[in-house]
Amino acid sequence: MHILLKWYKMENMTERERVEGMLIESRLEELKENAANLAAMETAVELCRDRKWKLVEELKELGHDFTATTEGMDVVLSAPPSMRF
Repeated sequence: MHILLKWYKMENMTERERVEGMLIESRLEELKENAANLAAMETAVELCRDRKWKLVEELKELGHDFTATTEGMDVVLSAPPSMRF
């Protein structure tokens, strides 16, 4: 029934309405793909952040002085408040 209703509506549309409908469908599909790509990238970033803080913790346990270098200070300044240096 749904297909027949859609066909009926398309038969009674103007050319402009058909083109706009196709454009909307195309943009919705692109939005869906973009959202999926973004979710995958956010997962990858989260994994990298987790690894970064694990490495920082390991270096702290080994006695590394993060305040001794510019790169280390970047870590100190970006650390969560609960992390002590």
